[in-house]
Amino acid sequence: MKQLLTKIALFILLFAGGAIHAQTAFWTETFNTGIPSGWTNVDASNQGIIWEWCANTAPGCAPVFSGQQAFNSATAATGFVHVNSDASNAVLPQPHVSRLTTSAINCTGKSQVFVQFQSHIGTFDATAEQSAILRVSTDLMTWTEKVIFPGLTEQNFFSTNPFFSVADISAVAANKSTVYLQWQWTGNWEYMWDLDDVVLFDANPTPKHDVGISLHLFPASSIAQPESQIATDTFGFAGFLSNAGTETQTNLKLKAVVLTDTDEVIYQDSMIIPALAPGVEDSLFELAGRYAPELPEGAYKIQYSLQADSTDTRPTDNFTEDPFYVTAGLFSKEDGLGSLGGLRPGDGGDWAVGNLYTMSAGSMDDYVASTAQFAFATNSTELPVADVEATVYLFKVDNSVNANFTNFDDETFQAAEFEWVGFANFEAPDTIANYELQTVSLLDVDNSLPGVKLDKGTRYLVAVEYVSPNDVVFHAFIESVDMLFPSTFVYGSNDGTVQWSPFGFGTNENAVLRMTISLATTTDEKPLPESAFKIFPNPVRETLNLGVNFEEATDATITIADLSGRVIVVQDRASLTKEQLTYSLPQLASGTYLARIATKEGTLTKKFVVQQ
Repeated sequence: MKQLLTKIALFILLFAGGAIHAQTAFWTETFNTGIPSGWTNVDASNQGIIWEWCANTAPGCAPVFSGQQAFNSATAATGFVHVNSDASNAVLPQPHVSRLTTSAINCTGKSQVFVQFQSHIGTFDATAEQSAILRVSTDLMTWTEKVIFPGLTEQNFFSTNPFFSVADISAVAANKSTVYLQWQWTGNWEYMWDLDDVVLFDANPTPKHDVGISLHLFPASSIAQPESQIATDTFGFAGFLSNAGTETQTNLKLKAVVLTDTDEVIYQDSMIIPALAPGVEDSLFELAGRYAPELPEGAYKIQYSLQADSTDTRPTDNFTEDPFYVTAGLFSKEDGLGSLGGLRPGDGGDWAVGNLYTMSAGSMDDYVASTAQFAFATNSTELPVADVEATVYLFKVDNSVNANFTNFDDETFQAAEFEWVGFANFEAPDTIANYELQTVSLLDVDNSLPGVKLDKGTRYLVAVEYVSPNDVVFHAFIESVDMLFPSTFVYGSNDGTVQWSPFGFGTNENAVLRMTISLATTTDEKPLPESAFKIFPNPVRETLNLGVNFEEATDATITIADLSGRVIVVQDRASLTKEQLTYSLPQLASGTYLARIATKEGTLTKKFVVQQ
C-alpha cells in the first residue's frame, strides 16, 4: 500500500497538469461445524481476545464495521472463524496476541506444500502486513513466519472481501508427517479478522488468469455537488490494474461509464492494454477522454469494468460502481448516514477534521456558504454527547497551493495559505443522540452576519475543531469511495507530530461534514432590462415558463430559489436569444418564489407565486 500511495501522489501531479503445475488439494478446513477438535485457541497476552466461530453471515454473528459487508468467503454461509479486536470497546493495556493453531497435519509424500485461505481484515493502529501473520512449525516450538497480507501497510484499512492468501510453506512442511499452521494477530483495538476455506495443495494453486482493478479514480471532486457548481468539475478516468495470475493477460479492456440511477448511459470511454505481465501490481492506466458533467439535479453512477482475452478465475474485482449526486445547493463527501463509524487520532490531543469543496469558475451568479452540517459520537464515560462543544471554521485556500497540497503549511491549524472567512460556534442540544446530523449557520468572520461570500473558481475547507475536553469526540465518517486527491483533511497528532494530513484517516474514509450554498443576493445590483424575461403563468401550479428576450446570443445562469436565496433549480444556458424555457416544479409548496437570470452584464430577479 505504501507503494500504491506513492503512485497516487504521482498520479495527482500528472492528472493536475511462468508455467504452473496442476495441483491437488490434500487437506481442507471450511469451519462448517466450528473450530475443529484438537486445535488450540489462545490470547498469548492473557486478555481474552481469541478466535471465535460464527455459524453464518447473519447480522450480529460477527462484527461488520462501517462501510463493510459481511464476510464474503466461498463458504461463509456455513461457518467461519474470526477475531474481534474491538471486543473490549477500549484500548487494551497491551496488544492482544490471538493465536489459532491447527492439530497436526500429515504432509508425507508432498514435495511441495502451499496453503491457501480467504480472509477479510480491518486494522486501525496496526498494519495487516506486519501484525497478521501465518506461522508454520513441525514441533510447536520452532516457528517460521509467513507474510500473508503483502502490501497492506496502511493503518486504518480494510482488505478486499475476501482477500486470497497463498503461501509456499514447502521449506518447512514438505514430506513432514506433523505440520502445524498458526494464524497470529497482534493488535490493539483494531477491527476484525475473518478467516475461512483453508486448503493445502501439493503445487502452487495461484490461478493462471486473475487480473483486477486494484484501485480506481473517482473523478468527481465530491460525492454531492450543487448543480450550479458541478459543470466545470471535468471528469477524468483511470484505474490501477494488477495481474495476480501466473500468465500474461492480453487485450485487456478498461472501460469507464457514467450513468443515471436508472442505468441510462450518459458517457463512456475505454482503452485496450495489449498485455499485462504476471506479478504486476497497481499499474496506472489513464483513459484519454474527459467528461464535463453538465447534469440536472439527481442521482448518478460511475462504473469501471475490466475484461481480457481469457476468462478471469476471480472476477469479483473486475467491476466497480460508485454513486454521485447533483444537488440544489449541497456539497458532501458522503452519500448518507446509513453506515457510520466514528474516528479520532490515536495519539489524542486537540484535533480537527475538514472537507475541501471547490466553487465553479463558470457560474454567472454569486453564492454564499449558508450552513454546515456534521455528525459525531462520544463514549458516555469520557464525555456525554450532550456536553460536546466545537468550533466550525470556513477557510479560503490560496490559489498558490497546488493540487496535492504538498506546498502548504501543514503544521499550523490556520495555515498561512488558509484565509479564515467564516465560523460557527456549536453547543450540542440536550436531546442529541450519537451520530445525529447537526446544522449550524455560517457567519462571516468580518461582520458576524449569516452567509459567507464565496469566490468563483476557489477552494474552501470547512473544518470542525475539537478542543479539550472535547478532543475525545469521534467525528462521523463513512467508508465509501477512494478519493485519490486531497478531500477529507485531519489535523492532529500522528506519531508525535501535529499537522494537517490532506488524505485524512485514509483515502476512503470520508467525513460527514457538509456545506450548503445559496444565492449571495436576491436583489439586482446591476439590473438587466425588465424585458430580459417574463414569467407565465403567474400564479404557477406545476409548470413555470420563462420567456427569454435577448437581442444577441447571451450566456446565462437561470436560478429558481425561495425568498431566502435557497436554490431550488439552477441551469447554465449558452447563447440564449429569444426562446421559452420551461421548468416543472410539482414539489413546491404554495408560496412566493424567485426566478433569476444572471449574465456578464447583470442580473434580473422576479417573483412568482405557486398555488397548489
